[in-house]
Amino acid sequence: MNWKKDFLWPFSGLKIGVHESEFVLEADFFQELHEFNVLSGNGLVKAQLEKKETMLMLSHNLEARIQVNCDRCNEEMEMPISGTMELIYKFGEEISNDETLIVLPQDAHQLDAFQPCFELVVVSLPSRFVHEEEDCNQEIIKLLKSVEPNTSDPRWEKLKKIN
Repeated sequence: MNWKKDFLWPFSGLKIGVHESEFVLEADFFQELHEFNVLSGNGLVKAQLEKKETMLMLSHNLEARIQVNCDRCNEEMEMPISGTMELIYKFGEEISNDETLIVLPQDAHQLDAFQPCFELVVVSLPSRFVHEEEDCNQEIIKLLKSVEPNTSDPRWEKLKKIN
């Protein structure tokens, strides 16, 4: 868990204006994504922080490559992902219901960019991981095509008669 310290971005000593940083996404980061069926990956999040007198505006830009299993043939594959996210940080005590607005305590002096980077990767994942059909394991594709779906389900026939 010590690797997460690389996602801390101190802002208290920064001048008002735009500042940039990069967060490298390596093996430890992608191990946090196993519940999303990501096997491994690597990537980079370029972040731009605009410090203002009363708030911080943070933009993230993700470029990564992940290893996943194809949902069609179950072979491992590499997939590029990309995305952007913008957040606004303001100081105060109230609770924010806006997912793009984060309220920081008055005495905060650094941002923890791990959670925004994690969420950006998650929302950038496609709904399905699939090769192009010609890149899939052709034996599995043949097997899938040879199985005919059962189109006559007696439960549907009985439901159709209800009027």
